[in-house]
Amino acid sequence: MFFERLVLATGNQGKYREFAALLPRSLVGELVFAPELSKLSVDETGATYTENALLKARAWASASGLPSLADDSGLEVAALDGAPGVHSARAVPGDDGARNAWLLSELGNREDRSARFVAALALVIPGGKEFICEGECPGRIAGAPSGAGGFGYDPLFLPDGFDASFADIPPETKNAISHRAAAVRALLKIFEQDSE
Repeated sequence: MFFERLVLATGNQGKYREFAALLPRSLVGELVFAPELSKLSVDETGATYTENALLKARAWASASGLPSLADDSGLEVAALDGAPGVHSARAVPGDDGARNAWLLSELGNREDRSARFVAALALVIPGGKEFICEGECPGRIAGAPSGAGGFGYDPLFLPDGFDASFADIPPETKNAISHRAAAVRALLKIFEQDSE
């Protein structure tokens, strides 16, 4: 399967950069950043990552007439019963710094710092098929943010096997181990099976 043009249904430039690096050229000719096409806004009202990803992918496929890929992702912290989860980007008003400060405040001095990033991908082809898959990356929450890269909760997330945060490690390393990388690998596997 090859997509000459594929819309990435996000307004987040950090996500766009990651997907541009993750999606092989053998699959996508041009990855289109959704805001360059339209000012379409999609409310993420789903109760799960998959529901939200589908809402976005379906809306952009319908509006653009192009195959559309959307992800919904979040950080699940064990000591907070899986919060912020599907509400990660909307946990508190403000920017990434405010959300990171909120997370550290909620965790306090708890010993259990285990967490995982989860991503759901939805690919919708107008008048055709829908593909859905998920990926995750286990890790833990640091005591303080570090690193200048990444976005969101990246400065606080230490992936398993690393003593550096997602914001500290090189982008190519993050793109090899992240929840989005795992979800893209799952998507490629679906395409392989679908073409058999």
